[in-house]
Amino acid sequence: MSGKMKRSARSARAVALAKTRRLSAALRSGGIYAYAQQARLSFLPAAPARPEREGAAGNNIYSGFSRAQREAELSRAQGVSASVNGLEELFLTASGVSFREIAGAVLAEACRLTGSRFGVAGYRDGVTGKILAVALHGKSQKMRQLKKGSAVSPDFAGLWGRVLKGKKPLLANYVPSAARVKTHKFLGVPALYGRELLGILALSDPRGDYSADELKTVSKLARVYAIMLKRKLAEDGRRREHDALLAIISSSQDIIYSADMAGKIVYASPRVAAYGYRPKDLLGRSIFDLIHPQDRDLAVKALAKARETGRTLPMISYRLRKKNGGYFFMEQKSGIVKSGGRPVLITGIARDVGRKTSAAALLKENEATFRNIFETSGDAIFIKDLIGRYLKVNKACAAFFHLTPKAVLGKTDAELFEPEAARSSTMADREVIRTGKTINRTYDRVLPSGTRYFNIVRTPLRNPGGELIGVLGVARDITRIKEAEGELAGAKASEALGKVALPMAHDFNNALAVINGYAALLDEETAASSPLKAGIGHIISAVKWAAELTSQFQTFARHPKPGTRNSGGQK
Repeated sequence: MSGKMKRSARSARAVALAKTRRLSAALRSGGIYAYAQQARLSFLPAAPARPEREGAAGNNIYSGFSRAQREAELSRAQGVSASVNGLEELFLTASGVSFREIAGAVLAEACRLTGSRFGVAGYRDGVTGKILAVALHGKSQKMRQLKKGSAVSPDFAGLWGRVLKGKKPLLANYVPSAARVKTHKFLGVPALYGRELLGILALSDPRGDYSADELKTVSKLARVYAIMLKRKLAEDGRRREHDALLAIISSSQDIIYSADMAGKIVYASPRVAAYGYRPKDLLGRSIFDLIHPQDRDLAVKALAKARETGRTLPMISYRLRKKNGGYFFMEQKSGIVKSGGRPVLITGIARDVGRKTSAAALLKENEATFRNIFETSGDAIFIKDLIGRYLKVNKACAAFFHLTPKAVLGKTDAELFEPEAARSSTMADREVIRTGKTINRTYDRVLPSGTRYFNIVRTPLRNPGGELIGVLGVARDITRIKEAEGELAGAKASEALGKVALPMAHDFNNALAVINGYAALLDEETAASSPLKAGIGHIISAVKWAAELTSQFQTFARHPKPGTRNSGGQK
């Protein structure tokens, strides 16, 4: 290559690189429109027409033309290379470049390098999977979203479809009017990453006809475009995952943090605000400064072990200091982040278990209370499984059988009661299991300690999941109540009898007094030798005995006492 050609190539490369940098600046400052306006300021000149050869002079002219053509082709190739380098530089150096900005930059370069006055750069949306398009036509740009499953555009319906569906380039310098398009020249190249369709570059309305060289140029830009889109899709996917992870971390009720292997905090989740800290206040601080002095040695040893082995303990518990100086109990699960096979970070999820500890203490206290009630209750308390075996009984229950609680466990009613009593108890248990309802019944039971009366409440016993697992029963000995009820009934009957008997006894005494008076008169008037004398004596004796009984009856009527019996000998 001659020195002139080398200088020309260097000059073209420098001009193209400078142009790309200007385009990048325009893109960042004014968006796609400014970029497109800047890009359309200069188009590569069309190659000169090939002259006809006329003898030796023609040969000399053709030789000069061939050299100029080679220089133009070299300049074109260098321009394409410079454009590609500029686009890559734009993508790699400009932070936060959007899909639309990438599509606009590639489209503007494609239009500049091919002399096209109209173009469309399509790209696949990372969320919906639909093809979105940036159109460039003179000074106007607009966004289009293509219908899912088709490649339809108001301008290039059929041609777009052939490029997108076939995943192959299409160059046409004559499009028949039957195609119902507004242009007769079209160049479309799919942006493929392997076999994955990521977008399209479609151009039209060039100054002349599209050539194979321009097809190569656009194909190269499409390959670069596909790489940029693939990287951008991956970058946006990572960003969405990162944002989702941050959202999860921010909404977590646990403290999530990261620290280096010396214990210096490099990240703290917003949850630390619940304990008075701001996340940025903790950055750079040692985790050991926040741990209770009595627990610090354990944490230091755990971190040293993790640094040495590359593994953390499954769970570690210690107290962390709040900003107000108080402490709270926490449990931590952690993991190691390695780089080059060496631990570089430790990440931890710390959960406040203060409430859990308080709840556990309360549960333990309640359990002790209920155990005390169970063991000291005067009522018999028992728990049976679904087949009627005693699983747990208290001392009062076991005492009725003259057994210890341990000796009752595992037995059934058939082993403890008479057949009839065992049958009625089993039927009651089955009713509770079948209906799932509480029942209250009164029974008399013949036990080793004697005949006893019981009021028994049975209720279904369920596990935390609501599944029926047995029967809980409480039996109260009501024998004394039954006896008291009998005595009370007798007393009420005696009281009622006294209310009726007292007036009757008074009237009976009156009648006896009359009889006794007349018998005494007859006895005085009757001679001792009379046979009636003895009969009258018997009447007087009977009246006296009846009067004594009536007196006792009056006394009982005034003060009724159940069980009082007649002490007299006569009947």
